[in-house]
Amino acid sequence: MGGPLKQLVIKLIAIAVLSALPLLGYNYIFDPHRVLRKNYESLYVCPHERFVKVDHVLKNPEKYDSFLFGSSRVSQVPVEAMDRAVGGRHYNMTFVSGVVGEYLRVLEIFLDKGIEVKHVVVGVDYFSFKMLPLENMVRNRMYPLTLRDRIDFYFTFLTMEPDFSLFKEIKFDGKEARYDLTGTGEYVFLRREMKIDADPASHRARFKQPIFTICAKRLDETTAELRAMADLCRNRGIALTVFINPVNLSSYLCEDIAFMNEVRERIAGITDFWDFSGYNSVTADDMNYVDIIHYRKKIGPLIVARMFPSSIPVPADFGTRVTKASLPAYLEACRRDYEVQRKRLNPPCMPCVSVK
Repeated sequence: MGGPLKQLVIKLIAIAVLSALPLLGYNYIFDPHRVLRKNYESLYVCPHERFVKVDHVLKNPEKYDSFLFGSSRVSQVPVEAMDRAVGGRHYNMTFVSGVVGEYLRVLEIFLDKGIEVKHVVVGVDYFSFKMLPLENMVRNRMYPLTLRDRIDFYFTFLTMEPDFSLFKEIKFDGKEARYDLTGTGEYVFLRREMKIDADPASHRARFKQPIFTICAKRLDETTAELRAMADLCRNRGIALTVFINPVNLSSYLCEDIAFMNEVRERIAGITDFWDFSGYNSVTADDMNYVDIIHYRKKIGPLIVARMFPSSIPVPADFGTRVTKASLPAYLEACRRDYEVQRKRLNPPCMPCVSVK
């Protein structure tokens, strides 16, 4: 190839590069997910948690030695309370829509990279036994390990089309919400918390909306992942604590009790655990929830205080330790309470939906 044809190809390449520069510049400068410039001190929307949190820990290997894993619900559990209760330096390694397979992968990465891990806390949800990891979403891709994966990862975020729907999301600007990503790993819904206390009636009304659940079941796969996580902790001498999150009662009653009891049975077959779900004085009060999914920041310390007794008063009916020996009677009590409360409250349940 030579002469005019070669010059044409060079011009076309030059035009393509120049045309792409505005997009590359936008993504690098704005970098909403904090992947490219890694400016974790200044956030606007929820960052790419599966990348930035792992990246932060790997770059600060001496800062933490214990980790809380879970969905965004667990973001409301305070690591400082964990530090006081059991010692260690905990970090809240929670992801939006996080599932057990992802927690296992992150723990494996930390151990492979030489991070000292003393204590692992896993907060599971019933949807943890239904949902696949959402890696089909760009912002949910896991931390890249190989050179090829890293090149593909950064190229994806450098060339992605602007998504202006981000501006409609919760803003982690220190006013609407605050994310302590480089400290505790927790965040707090500042504006929502204020609105709850300012107008309790309007807040309670939001919980009268129809509630949907997920149809799919992933019991075998999630059980295997949780077992692998427990085995890894045992083999490495890592203390493991597992709990089921305190699901808002209306949402809980829209799930299938047979499925939830099977989840309980599967977990008990792996390890003793704490169950904060079901009917109790915390889950029955909508004022303890930011929305139908997330419990409020004030509930996190109660979870820690129940699992690791402290001077903080905890409602007597909030949280039950479940063992293999206590499981049969506990499952029957859960079934009985479920039937009574579902008949009493008649929650606005929608047909379940499929998630792809």
